[in-house]
Amino acid sequence: MIDIHCHIIHGVDDGPSNIAESLKMIREAERLGISQIMATPHYQECIFGLERVEENYQELLFRAQDYDVTINLGFEVFADPNNHSYFKYRKKLSLNKSGVILLEFPFNTTPLKCVDMVRKYRAQKITPVIAHLERNRSFINRFDIFVTFIKAGCYIQLDAASIAGVYGLKIKEFSRRLIQMKLADMISSNAHCAKDYLDWYSEAYKNVSNWVGKEEAGILFHNNAKQLLDGRNSDELANRNILVWERMV
Repeated sequence: MIDIHCHIIHGVDDGPSNIAESLKMIREAERLGISQIMATPHYQECIFGLERVEENYQELLFRAQDYDVTINLGFEVFADPNNHSYFKYRKKLSLNKSGVILLEFPFNTTPLKCVDMVRKYRAQKITPVIAHLERNRSFINRFDIFVTFIKAGCYIQLDAASIAGVYGLKIKEFSRRLIQMKLADMISSNAHCAKDYLDWYSEAYKNVSNWVGKEEAGILFHNNAKQLLDGRNSDELANRNILVWERMV
């Protein structure tokens, strides 16, 4: 499995406070069968420094050499449609410098202005992945807003905790709906500690396997992420959700 959203770098955000906790996360991920982790610390300009992230990431790589898990660097970028510096630093902020960028939207506001941001990314050959979109109230209450983002050509990443029911039945059912409609692309841990993997990740995999079968679960937990990070057929994958929605309406 490939986990494209994980706060595993110590001492840089609300993830682990020390290297020992980071290593516990890697051990738990390896036990669950995760072969690749994208370390995605929060990025919001003037709040989290890139220099410290790089230093702690290199320390983590050195200490994690004995584990059979590849750890790459990316960021969870707070989506600010008024900040154009993201375009300037797009390579540095993307997942393993792949041109794929993980965006976080505010949870309690309607992020319609972010649609234009997504379109601009696509126009500049940047592939936007929207993190834990299922937890945003606007999308839960108004499905037409969700569809607007699909048509803009972004990818949808769901949190394992949402699928496991950590945030309540409403978010769990919305996640199930998106998965069964084939409108979600990837499921990630968004883990901040080893317990997050232990309590949520395997439970999410079981739920998804029960909802849509193990083959589709494999696509959501591995195949789509690999395809995206490898840079293969990214436009085709983005268009899949658009075509699915158009067939339904």
